[in-house]
Amino acid sequence: MGSTFGSLALFDSGPHRFTVGRLGRLTRGPYVGSNQNPYTVDNGTRELIVIQMGRLVAADDAALWTLIDAVQSEAEAAMQRTLTDHHGRAWTGMRMILFQAGDRIDRGREVSLAYEVRYLEF
Repeated sequence: MGSTFGSLALFDSGPHRFTVGRLGRLTRGPYVGSNQNPYTVDNGTRELIVIQMGRLVAADDAALWTLIDAVQSEAEAAMQRTLTDHHGRAWTGMRMILFQAGDRIDRGREVSLAYEVRYLEF
């Protein structure tokens, strides 16, 4: 099973993995009150962030840039979609908020580019 974002298999050209960001409560502080007692403010549950890291792989530079352009289009679209990993785990209401390309394109029999993608649940 491949991974998809809104039924688009944008990243199945190469290996990739998913991880979930920090979970729990979002707190601020500790602060010190007027009576010198410390306190912390609880702002509720953290937003769900899913991080994907991997490589885009293509036969040549032109094909690699076609993959990058497709990902860029999704990252700029601000659409909420369902993100599904290769094991069938699905996160609904996710938005692709960041595509960070690696610092170089690796060349061999194929060309590839490391990347990191962040999705945020809205």
